[in-house]
Amino acid sequence: MSGDRCQDERRESINFSNFVSNMTQHNPLDNSHVTEYLNYYCNLPDPPGFAVLLKGEWGSGKTWFIKSYCESLREKKRKYLYVSLNGVTSFSEIEEAFLQQQIPFLASKPVAIGRNLITQVLKNSLKLDVTDDTTLNLTTPSIKLTELFTNLDQSILIFDDLERCNIPLGNILGYINSFVEQKELKVIIIADEERLKKDDYKVFKEKVIGQHLAICLEFDKALENFLQGVKNQDASKLLSDNTELIQDLYQQAQCKNVRTLKQVVLNFERIFNVLPEKAKNKSELLQEILRFLVPFSIEIRSGKMLPKDIGSLLQESANMRMKIRPGFTNSDTGQNDSEGKTLQEVISKYPSLRLYDPFPSTRWWHTFFDKGILDLQELNQSLASSIYFQDENTPKWMKLWHFHHLSDDEFIILLNEVETQYLNRDTEFSDLGILKHVTGLLLYFSDIGLSSKTKEEILTSSKLFIDWLKNNNQSKLASYSVSMADSISGAYKGLGFQGAKLQEFQDFCTYLEKAQELARVEILPDLRRELLAIMQSDQWKFHDIISLNNSHDWGVPGLRYAEIPILKDIKTTEFVEGLLKLKFGHQMTIGYAIKERYKFDGNNEKLLEELDWLKCVRDSLLDEAARRKGKPSGHSLQVLIKLDLNEAIQKLEATTHRLQLSQNDTAIDN
Repeated sequence: MSGDRCQDERRESINFSNFVSNMTQHNPLDNSHVTEYLNYYCNLPDPPGFAVLLKGEWGSGKTWFIKSYCESLREKKRKYLYVSLNGVTSFSEIEEAFLQQQIPFLASKPVAIGRNLITQVLKNSLKLDVTDDTTLNLTTPSIKLTELFTNLDQSILIFDDLERCNIPLGNILGYINSFVEQKELKVIIIADEERLKKDDYKVFKEKVIGQHLAICLEFDKALENFLQGVKNQDASKLLSDNTELIQDLYQQAQCKNVRTLKQVVLNFERIFNVLPEKAKNKSELLQEILRFLVPFSIEIRSGKMLPKDIGSLLQESANMRMKIRPGFTNSDTGQNDSEGKTLQEVISKYPSLRLYDPFPSTRWWHTFFDKGILDLQELNQSLASSIYFQDENTPKWMKLWHFHHLSDDEFIILLNEVETQYLNRDTEFSDLGILKHVTGLLLYFSDIGLSSKTKEEILTSSKLFIDWLKNNNQSKLASYSVSMADSISGAYKGLGFQGAKLQEFQDFCTYLEKAQELARVEILPDLRRELLAIMQSDQWKFHDIISLNNSHDWGVPGLRYAEIPILKDIKTTEFVEGLLKLKFGHQMTIGYAIKERYKFDGNNEKLLEELDWLKCVRDSLLDEAARRKGKPSGHSLQVLIKLDLNEAIQKLEATTHRLQLSQNDTAIDN
């Protein structure tokens, strides 16, 4: 190196040191210091002889920042060339990207420029034989496409996504270094440095990079930018007004991912658009949705939890409370300690939130994140039962469920009224979902010292209530089944069961199930006849009665068989005869109802006894279709078998196969 060059570098070193010593203190959540340094670096009159590294975690907004900075360079009419190295496999791809920026025509439609076209242009105009240069000499680049067309002098080169480049790290670093040393250009590199902890990177860093600058998530600016893409102005205003709430949850999660923030914004607008108008006007309700949307989005996207884990948060919260009790051991939870540790860490991040009891409901959030479905029926039910829409018509037990929002006097009055309803066998509690709620509430209040009654006394009263139902409303007792919401989250009418983890509550549920089994045996003939009659008179009612996808509330006692294998008790001949009497359209509705009945694998475990019955029905219909061959009615039966019965049978067979595999795995482990 010449003496003049040494003097230049020494001078730049002094200038750089003076700049750093004069830098003002900056906000750790603000990137103004980065902008300030880049302005200094890009305005240096002589080649600096080193590159600048902008580093930050994946999703922290590095690319968003540098593109904003590029916009400022463009406004100042400064020359720069930007390339993302994400997925790049050869140096030619980089040079083509530079070339297209310098000659926009090559990148525009309908030219549809690519490597082959650029090569052809060179051959035709300059009579050169251009070959791929992935084996480029790293110290002295050979003829480049960029050199053939343009002069890179005074250009600022920006290489983004270094850690995602598919060229070997040593090769791409040497290539970048050639621009710094041989071309004496200013180079900015953007990377997640944590993913570059390799020996060749360390050598390159020490040799070429003169300044490291950490990019942080500029929350306010990022949110403001994302809100520009929100079409619903009311949703945008709500998010803007709650910037502090969202940022606080981000800080609790120690999250620095700007992509997750964008997802939160988009998902909130999507949720907001389907809310009923009365809900859109309640800011507290909307804030409550945000309080759960943000942490669930962060934790699920980061891989700390899965959508299905939302239903496990209640158990893990209970396990956390149990651990502070004297004499508690890990085995008391019945869980593998490692399985729940991560979820407990998630719960601990948000001390002010009851993540295990989310609004609108556990089931709703599980469905939203797992399938991307906005379950409007569950949403409306949860809203109706929430504290935000209570009025004089709201059931007393539901107001009591929200006891945290009651004054002490209101709580005492409501508790006494609900206990009186309970002891007097109020007809409202004949709905066994409500009976479970009230029993759970009373047991929970006893457990936490808010009721003078013991849990044993409450359990005795609950069993007497079930006995009374068996004697006075046997069909109601026989027909009650746990809904899909219950099976996922332990909930009914959008509310989780209080006290669900108490042993007394489990004893109550066991007693209820046994009473139901006895009631079904006794009244089965009547239920069977009733269901066949409904199949003849109202096919969509039949659909809702046997399917989990109830679209109506018929209010008819004894008619909820989504999880009860009642079809196996209907004689095959009676069912087929009844089906054949129907018109084609009505037959197809019955077929669709049967297919929908077995839609959910988890629920099918309760219905496996119907597999043989289904096969017998199919065989009978196949025989009938054969007898009617060449007739429209015969073709209709074949369609019903193909579209509905075969799929229903396949669903049950798949469930059977899964359970068998699970049993085999368990046997091997033992």
